[in-house]
Amino acid sequence: MLKQVQHDINKERFLFMSAEFLLPGMRISYSALDVFQRCPLQYKFQYLDRIKTPKSKDAIFGTLIHSALRLLHEPNKLMPPTEEEMLAFFSQNWDPTIFSDQREEATFFAQGVQILKNYYAKNSPSQFNIVALESLFEAPILIGQEQHIITGKIDRVDKIENDIFEVIDYKTTKKMPSQKNVDNDLQLAVYHLGVTSRWPSLKQEERPVKVSLYYLKHGEKLSSIKNNQNLQETQEKISRLIEQIEKAQAEEKFNPMPSVLCDWCAYQRYCPLFKHKFKEEKIFFNDQDVKALIDEHISLKDEIEQKKKRLTEIQNSLGKFMDQENMERLFSEDGYITRKLIQRFKYNLDLLKEILEPLGKWEGVLKVDDAKLKKIIKELPENVRQKTEEAKKVEKEDKRFSVSKTRKTKSAPTA
Repeated sequence: MLKQVQHDINKERFLFMSAEFLLPGMRISYSALDVFQRCPLQYKFQYLDRIKTPKSKDAIFGTLIHSALRLLHEPNKLMPPTEEEMLAFFSQNWDPTIFSDQREEATFFAQGVQILKNYYAKNSPSQFNIVALESLFEAPILIGQEQHIITGKIDRVDKIENDIFEVIDYKTTKKMPSQKNVDNDLQLAVYHLGVTSRWPSLKQEERPVKVSLYYLKHGEKLSSIKNNQNLQETQEKISRLIEQIEKAQAEEKFNPMPSVLCDWCAYQRYCPLFKHKFKEEKIFFNDQDVKALIDEHISLKDEIEQKKKRLTEIQNSLGKFMDQENMERLFSEDGYITRKLIQRFKYNLDLLKEILEPLGKWEGVLKVDDAKLKKIIKELPENVRQKTEEAKKVEKEDKRFSVSKTRKTKSAPTA
């Protein structure tokens, strides 16, 4: 017993002394981690350069819906609000000026009313044991001697059957993810880390935590169960992201990562992939010259693709004629065409190694097959995959041209 007490004292003394030597690291929110993961350049604009952009109407709409649901589930009220009171709150805080026209404003308002009515019909406030609303958290992540702090805010935490905590995040987006994506969702993983940091007994008692995304437009909740092993995986994933951010800062290299979300990015005018759309100064060429060159480039690209297709058709026809006449060369007034047999060989690697290794010629014969390597890496355990990442290095960087047709204007996704 005395040995155990002394062991505990020594352990606490070691932790206390270790804490004295910890260096303050990064303080970063889940949102920032998510932005960096999607596009490092947007992270730079938003969190380092702190370029201010106006809130989108979709974001304002989503915030008001969240506020109405907070009012509905406020645990400190003796009597929960009625449906009419919740809708009155929504209406009183509605801002029609953020919309481009009355038709759009009416569509959004009707959509908000329908979301809240459907939610109220399926979620009576009295049926939930709510632990916290819009709960702030801070979760420490130790990387070497640096202690980083991950911050965030959880929409709602419930206590459900079997003393399990449920983390709920409301979504007003239209598109719902697959169950696999929910199981691997970084936001839910970070929220699991946050809730166990706020209530450490969940981790100490190895209690599972249910994490859920509630898609309000569909009235559907997608959930996943997290445990202590998931906490370790989340800490490793966040550690890698933080190391990538620190590397990008040290090298001052934040590359844009184009995706379908670029169409709704508020930083287009600063991004090298889009800022030409907003350019006002005329350098070397005027706008008409540049647009004419762009149109000609696209036209020539189409012409090349059509000629490639026609060339393949001609070669197939000539090949059939050569087979029919048993010929390998055809002549015309402008020249001739020769067909050659090209053979590619695959070696028996074990036999080849037996032959070359005694001669000291085996090293350097083989090169890494990128396609096979990628396939193998995907099947490796997480810790081994990380080691393969450390073996990667940038060998060459270049810039290539590609052509995309002008797409029709798309309506922005809801927040």
